[in-house]
Amino acid sequence: MMSGDRSGGYRIAVVSRTFDLLEAIARSDRPLGVSELARSIDSTKSATFRILATLEERGYVIRDRDHSRYQLGAGFVFLGQRALEEVDLRKEARPMLENLKDRFNETANLGVIVNDRVIYIDILESDHGLRMAAQIGAQDETHSTSIGKAILAYLPSERLDRLLDRELVKRTEKTITDPDLLRQELAEIRKTGVSRDCSENEEGASCFGAPIFDQQGDVIAAISISGPDSRITGEKAADVAAAVRKAARDITRRLGGDPPGWIEDGRGRT
Repeated sequence: MMSGDRSGGYRIAVVSRTFDLLEAIARSDRPLGVSELARSIDSTKSATFRILATLEERGYVIRDRDHSRYQLGAGFVFLGQRALEEVDLRKEARPMLENLKDRFNETANLGVIVNDRVIYIDILESDHGLRMAAQIGAQDETHSTSIGKAILAYLPSERLDRLLDRELVKRTEKTITDPDLLRQELAEIRKTGVSRDCSENEEGASCFGAPIFDQQGDVIAAISISGPDSRITGEKAADVAAAVRKAARDITRRLGGDPPGWIEDGRGRT
């Protein structure tokens, strides 16, 4: 039986229930019985058992020693390995970068931190004559860029301490070089999910960034939109911030990660 979902597409109920079942098993720290699983997916024991029997036959679930409870099987090891082999940060991020660039006609960037520097690994430049421009492979400061600050905000404390326990270059009059003040800004970024560089790395430039997370919940990269501060103001600035946050969330999910809740709904933590 097929039913329409809220996005206007279609879903097959039994397939959806099968994934609910697999996710319930994956979330549990112990094998689960048929009755528990049936309750967790709001289904009957007989229907749940039929799904489990099919999955067991294909090697995607196995029963424990007393044959009464189920856990994930080796079939997922193969699928997981194949999926990981196909994951490429630039490839997964490119559609979102293109959407951001096309929507705002400002430069879209993807970057990572290597050692103590931001490295740009993908850039789509604005069509405007006056635009922010850089080359793939170019390096920048972590503390003065929106990409750098988006990543710094979620680094383990030991690594963050190491990055801030050095002389912070003052790129412009607005660059934050006081580690305590920078930590305060990073705390705000963790509340909102968005970083901003307002003429801190380059005079007259405005940038909004957001972090990207991997399957373990670790920050691995960030994206940003950059342009002249004369064009990224007011309502457009708010729209850019929201769009960058959503794009980072979408990239995280494409990588198999799980973005924090505030990125999901756009609100600060409560």
